[in-house]
Amino acid sequence: MTNEERRRASGAAMEASRRAAGNAMEASRRAGGAAMEASRRGQQVVEDINSLAPPPARRKTLPTVDPVGALPARRGRGVYQAPAQTAGGGIASPLIEKTRTEGGKQVPDRDYYNEVLLPTTDGLVWARWRSVKTVRMTDANGAEVVMEYGNDLSQ
Repeated sequence: MTNEERRRASGAAMEASRRAAGNAMEASRRAGGAAMEASRRGQQVVEDINSLAPPPARRKTLPTVDPVGALPARRGRGVYQAPAQTAGGGIASPLIEKTRTEGGKQVPDRDYYNEVLLPTTDGLVWARWRSVKTVRMTDANGAEVVMEYGNDLSQ
């Protein structure tokens, strides 16, 4: 074999080696890119989680019910009728609290719940307290308005 043939054979072997190395690097880069894309999408994580979770229960269909009665089932229908218009209604503003005479004095017309003892948050002081039960008022039309309040202080 001549030197020229040896150089050509050496060059061909080097070219084949470099092409094989290049193809291997290209395949490695493509596989790495596909792996990064799959990692970003999280598809493998989803598959792993789904493999751990129990499968969803199958929904059963409802049984059919045999018709009962002489008339077949049909869609309902109705005709809307607006409520009758009434003159006025409601409470006319302003509300004015009524008063009554008690012991020769004018006082608000109110009823109170029984008196209770309420402690302060530290428990050092107790106060007597009467909550308002009912307040009677008159609206601008002269109609009586009664406001009744609840009592959450009863013991």
